[in-house]
Amino acid sequence: MELNTTKTREMILGPINKTELPRLTTPAGTIERVNTFKLLGVHIESSLSWSTHISNILKKLLVDCTSSSNSKELDFLVAIYFTITPQ
Repeated sequence: MELNTTKTREMILGPINKTELPRLTTPAGTIERVNTFKLLGVHIESSLSWSTHISNILKKLLVDCTSSSNSKELDFLVAIYFTITPQ
C-alpha cells in the first residue's frame, strides 16, 4: 500500500520540543508537520486545547445568528454562543 503524502499529516502531541525531532520522510516525499488539523469535523490541536475548535464553532454560530430571521431561533443561538464562549 502506498502512502499519499499530499493528504497525510504528522502531529506531535504534548509539550515536546518539536524542532529537535526529525521529519517523517517516505520514498514519495516528506510528510507535513502541523499544529492543528480537522478530523471528522473536530479541530484537533497539538497542545490538546479546544480553542481552535471552539473558535470555529463560534464563527459558524455568529453567521447563523446574523442570517436568522426567526427571533426564537436567534435567541436560542445567542444562548448557545454565550454558553460556550470562554469568559
